[in-house]
Amino acid sequence: MSSLVSLMIPCYNGEKFIDSCLESILAQTYDNVEVVFINDGSKDHTENRILEYRTKILNKGYKFIYLHQENGGAASAINTGLKHISGDYIMLFDVDDILMNTAIEEKAEFLDNNKEYDMVRNNGYYVNIDNLDKVLGVFIESDSEKKNEHIFMDLILGKTNNWPSTFMVRTEVLFNHITNKSIYISQYGQNLQIMLPVSYYGKSGFIDKPLMKYVKHSKSHSAAENIQKKLELTDGYEKNRIEIINMMDIDEREKANYINKINSVYFRIRMDIAYTYRCMDLLKSQYKKLKYMGDATNGDRLRYYCRIFGVCKIKQYIKKILIK
Repeated sequence: MSSLVSLMIPCYNGEKFIDSCLESILAQTYDNVEVVFINDGSKDHTENRILEYRTKILNKGYKFIYLHQENGGAASAINTGLKHISGDYIMLFDVDDILMNTAIEEKAEFLDNNKEYDMVRNNGYYVNIDNLDKVLGVFIESDSEKKNEHIFMDLILGKTNNWPSTFMVRTEVLFNHITNKSIYISQYGQNLQIMLPVSYYGKSGFIDKPLMKYVKHSKSHSAAENIQKKLELTDGYEKNRIEIINMMDIDEREKANYINKINSVYFRIRMDIAYTYRCMDLLKSQYKKLKYMGDATNGDRLRYYCRIFGVCKIKQYIKKILIK
């Protein structure tokens, strides 16, 4: 018997994606799957649509668990689902994304055949909701990023992606490193809560093959177009990382070191936002914090002084120095 994979799908008002989501699952080549669908308080016809697929899922030989809760966000839905799974491996799946037919099989077989790895990731395509066949890019192109088996710091610093459907973890390992089968509940993600504890203690493999399509939406979180929304997202992503670290069973000094690194990353992100929107007070405050931490780079200084004094004045100053 092949290892059982618990495929967890949190969903809020995803009625229009149910068909493509479930057909994608029914087309999978792997035969031992537990589909755990968590309806996160949807107000549309999500429940009716998902239950219409119940017989098809069972006829394929998959287990099917349907859960319903009051709306609490994707992380809350995953928390609910974690209490009901029985699989050897866990994989998350956003209802609006697209799985390639061998996505589950290839990751499960990797973990079956490579016991020294606690997690495996795969490459994928970026596509737009308006044209699912047009590839906008791939997730990971760098060879060094693909070969990195210790991705904890990259995840903390935002140097590698953490999209759902791109990773699978060993259930036992995850449960060994979180309390009461519970992750930190945040409105700003649910994947890092699973990936960070697993990647801190163990190795992560990589399948260099696009096994899913990440669908971009114009109204998604990542498409924020104003400074208030960008700052709200930045604050949320920063807090999410910090709280995950705080929940981990590691030395307090080590926690403080990681949190400082996270702070530094997000001070710089806010600096970039402030630079773009010419928000001088924010630019000054974030640069001051970077400088206080000793993390301000020459690039940070140049951007800061260019915006404060103006590009022309900086060029004139540099020119005088060169002439001297």
